[in-house]
Amino acid sequence: MNKGKVTTLLLIVSLALNLALLAGLVYNRLQRRAPVPPPEFRGDLDLAPGQDGRVREIVRKFKINSILFKEDILEKRVEIIEELGNPLGDPEAIAAKTEELNQLENQLNRDFIAALLKINDVLEPQQRLNMIYHLSRNWFFFKRGPEKGGPHE
Repeated sequence: MNKGKVTTLLLIVSLALNLALLAGLVYNRLQRRAPVPPPEFRGDLDLAPGQDGRVREIVRKFKINSILFKEDILEKRVEIIEELGNPLGDPEAIAAKTEELNQLENQLNRDFIAALLKINDVLEPQQRLNMIYHLSRNWFFFKRGPEKGGPHE
């Protein structure tokens, strides 16, 4: 074989090995991206089996209702944006649609609080404290611990 053919053959073998290595790396990375299961109340609140079923049912009903509200909220936002894009847009129509949007968002918030109150009725005192802590941590960025300072102070 002459020198040109050997070089071409080495280049092709090197390219094939590099492609195989890249394909293996991509495959491994995709395999590690398994969907993360949603967090459960059980780990946070130490629910008893009877409590677990009742809490799951309350959360399930709230999620179903919230999906409908979120779709309506999205539709109202799109309507407002379309009205804003209209060169002959009516400020009163925008204000009316904004009021409808606010009512939907307020109802969603009321339903959320109602679901929390139902869950609260199912929990024991220590579980209630844990729930309040987790809600506070997520809403107000509180951190459990003796340290002072932070975004809440």
